[in-house]
Amino acid sequence: MKGPYGLAPTTQIDWQKAAYLLVNNIYTAQQVKAFEKNSFIKKSDSLHAMMEAARQSVEILNKSYSTSEFLILCGPGNNGGDGYYIGIGLNKLKKCVRFIDVLGDRKKSPLCKQAFKKAKGLKFISAKALKSISSKTVVVDAIFGIGGRIDLGSELEEILSVCNRFESKVAIDIPTGLDSNTGEISQACFNANKTITFIAYKLGQRINEGKNYCGKLILKDLGLGMNENVRPSVNEFSFDDIKRYIPKRKEDSHKGDHGKLLIIAGDEGFGGAGIMSSESGLKTGAGLVRLLTRKSHVSASLARNPEVMVSGSDNAQDLEANLEWPNAVVAGPGMFENYWSEQILYKLLLSIADNGTPALLDAGALRLLTHKAFSEIKLHSLTVLTPHPGEAAEMLDVTAKEIQKDRIGSAKRLQKKYGCIIVLKGNGTIICNKNDVYLCSSGGPELAVAGSGDILSGVIGSLIAQGLTPFDAAKSGVGIHARAGAQFAAEVGRIGLAAGELIPYIRKILN
Repeated sequence: MKGPYGLAPTTQIDWQKAAYLLVNNIYTAQQVKAFEKNSFIKKSDSLHAMMEAARQSVEILNKSYSTSEFLILCGPGNNGGDGYYIGIGLNKLKKCVRFIDVLGDRKKSPLCKQAFKKAKGLKFISAKALKSISSKTVVVDAIFGIGGRIDLGSELEEILSVCNRFESKVAIDIPTGLDSNTGEISQACFNANKTITFIAYKLGQRINEGKNYCGKLILKDLGLGMNENVRPSVNEFSFDDIKRYIPKRKEDSHKGDHGKLLIIAGDEGFGGAGIMSSESGLKTGAGLVRLLTRKSHVSASLARNPEVMVSGSDNAQDLEANLEWPNAVVAGPGMFENYWSEQILYKLLLSIADNGTPALLDAGALRLLTHKAFSEIKLHSLTVLTPHPGEAAEMLDVTAKEIQKDRIGSAKRLQKKYGCIIVLKGNGTIICNKNDVYLCSSGGPELAVAGSGDILSGVIGSLIAQGLTPFDAAKSGVGIHARAGAQFAAEVGRIGLAAGELIPYIRKILN
């Protein structure tokens, strides 16, 4: 039996084997390369993998686009070989196919060279002719695969810049100019509407700019699927994956069954942080919510949420009466590096270290952790830290750019340093404990507003108070928060969200 392009199928790989890959498993480029190396026992295995990748890509392109015109940019490596075979397949379907041999002066890989020879009879154009191509043409990026660099050089950057003006753009495996591990982009990057990726999802496709530049991500595992013994770099999830964790209400339950949440927030002039955190905690389902804030904010809190028990505090002694009461504590929103915040937090951390009360620390509390006075206090493993990249940078004494360059590694370093559950917020929020790393790629720029983190803190704290483990609460809270932002964006748009507007969406989602 002949394969899709006249070659006999390999005996080493069963292309009909059921896929093992789970859609929420994300791998590094190194993991995928190692898997490929171990799977392709001989050269013919790699060739047949290339042919199968091409065949499935042709099916997608033919189904997705009614146009008959395709321009394929092929690099000198195996990704370029994919591109040549894709063009051959489209030509057999009577499509008008043109190639650009990008970086043609470089030595081609053996498989790319073989594919290039088979495509020689088809039409090739120079990069200079790009500007004369109809904008209705579908541009296919097969320049670099997952091993490609993002330091592209001016000539290639110019090509990508012109390509990005086209309406329909498809990347093969990964857009050129995108780092397959970090999600960082070059000065220019192929801005795909679709990316057809093979074997497994790559980390850089799901974090930082990767989500934006990959467009719709289509996985074809080529009948291989990552070996179950290969531990994913990260597990991706969305709200649909965590909604089973949402606490259910018994018919005969009462307020005491739904948890008691203490929120310590709102230094002078920042009372809104405590008000929003306590309201989100209340409307996420906590049975009883108590807010400890500055005395000047008490009346505003009562006017906004009379259901929240609010206490005014101007010193650490005011905290003592509240410490034996809660099932969970949130501290940090609207707190700063001053005497009141320092004394309150110091006393709180000593208390929860002794009694093991689950806690979430955010914002000002995270900055205070970097002070020498707090170094003697050991945080317990039931504590959740929720830094954004700037706060994470302070906690690790690096730059925010370094945090963004390796978000997963940064989250792991934070976890190791503090021994806590880490929620590294941002474009692709990372949640990790000692053993597991999760990624929530849902949510968008609509959530990048003041107070959004205060809302998230209240949601996670409320879920902990209701009985979820801090790790499950962290994952669930992030998923709920992201879903609420997405629903707002769908109904209103991505611009102009006031953080408090998330709360009605959160309550609706929970019900």
